[in-house]
Amino acid sequence: MSMPNEVPKEEKSEPEVINFNCDNCGMSEICHYKGKNPYFVKNINFTEDCYVMKDPFSPPPGADTKKSFTEYYLVLGAHCKSCDKCVCRGNECSFYYGATFCLDCAMRRIKEFPLEIQSKIRKQIASVVK
Repeated sequence: MSMPNEVPKEEKSEPEVINFNCDNCGMSEICHYKGKNPYFVKNINFTEDCYVMKDPFSPPPGADTKKSFTEYYLVLGAHCKSCDKCVCRGNECSFYYGATFCLDCAMRRIKEFPLEIQSKIRKQIASVVK
């Protein structure tokens, strides 16, 4: 029972959306979270701050279903570990090896990566340049 002068509690609303913009290709999208532990995904902890959105093509998992929570999100991108440029996960924009690197920084620092990873970076860059 509420008191006559009592203000009703506001309902919890979704956190505000975040604008994600790739500094490399210009992709722009609205996402729902920036960080390592998205509030709408259970049992996922990213190693770096990422821009994450709820998957618009998947219905949210119900409380009574066994559906994996990992199908309910998309990682749009992150900041380059080297230059801090915001880049999307597209092959033409970034490379991930323990952290996100824009392709410019990955190529500039290629000798710092293990030989096998150097080869992968070169192949990725060659596939983009075509």
